[in-house]
Amino acid sequence: MKKVVDIAHDILKNINIENGIYADFTCGNGYDTCFLASLEKVQKVYAFDIQKEALQQSIQAVSALGYYDKCRFILDGHEHLDQYITEPLAGAIFNFGYLPHGNENVTTLLHTSRIAVQKALKQLQKHGMLILVIYPGHDEGKKESCYFSEWVKTLDSHYYSCMGIRMENKKESPYLLVIEKLRNQ
Repeated sequence: MKKVVDIAHDILKNINIENGIYADFTCGNGYDTCFLASLEKVQKVYAFDIQKEALQQSIQAVSALGYYDKCRFILDGHEHLDQYITEPLAGAIFNFGYLPHGNENVTTLLHTSRIAVQKALKQLQKHGMLILVIYPGHDEGKKESCYFSEWVKTLDSHYYSCMGIRMENKKESPYLLVIEKLRNQ
């Protein structure tokens, strides 16, 4: 079976919006940023991280592939996204948790993640998609998991389609929540 991040990429790849603006709200080592920047239909990718080390890794990875000019790197919390992104988003991903091979004590936090996800949802254009990759295997991830799993159920189905993808037989395995904006409110 594919990893959840690879499934997230498959979903992002199939968004049918040309010259779209995308965002990687937790760029970490640059894996999602590189993937988004590699897509021909992507005009620009905003990449956020609060750790300078993570942003530098992402810049190096994107530069090595020749996609640096498509990206805007932002050393700031994703909860401040509206200070940087003014265009409607075709797609975005939050890969919650901590920087792989980094300090596991520096994680995304529910109080800032909640703000960021709500702002990102407002930025989505019609038929745009927001993907949340959730890791319930650590303390803050459990909080994010409990909150977002319930929160998506409250989104009005006239305006949003929401789907969860998870391994049902693996306790605390990462999973996806996918939100598509059907129409503007």
